[in-house]
Order: sequence, then structure tokens, then C-alpha cells
Amino acid sequence: MTKYSVQQPTANTPPASEHVVQNVIALGRAYVRLVESANALLERKPFWTERLLLRMVRALYSRRLREMVGALPANVTAEILAGSDKMSGVVQGFSHN
Repeated sequence: MTKYSVQQPTANTPPASEHVVQNVIALGRAYVRLVESANALLERKPFWTERLLLRMVRALYSRRLREMVGALPANVTAEILAGSDKMSGVVQGFSHN
């Protein structure tokens, strides 16, 4: 189990509480917003130091988002990525499980 895992209920484990699932979804959506914001700012051709920092932020949170999407059930992943559809279009480079 990774740090982003939401356990699927089995005979021996109870389902994840709704509170935990909602926190994971909120964190995933925050990662999506960070990646999208970095992309939007990079399109404005900032000074080289800002560009470097934005690329590092984008790389870090893109990786975390990929790890999260890979570890979570498809229905939770869909809710995270659906937040992107509502804000500024589909997140590029990510797919549902």
C-alpha cells in the first residue's frame, strides 16, 4: 500500500471512511490545480529563474499526481480528474485507471 492508497473493502478490512476519501480527492485536485497553474504561468514566458522554479513545481506535482492516480481506485481517480474538466479542460498526460 502506498501513501495514497485507499483500501478496497475486503472480508477482513472495512471500507475507507468517507472523510478519508474526500481528503484524498481534495489533495488530488490541489495537485491538478498546481500543475495547471504552473503550465499557465509558463505560457507567459517568465524570467529564467521563475521558469526554472515553475518547471520544478510542475515536475514534482505531476509525479505525485501520477503516483496518486496509479494507487487509487478508478472511481476516486475519476473524481480527482473531473475537477480539472470543470476548471480549465482535461489535465494533459493523465488517464483514468
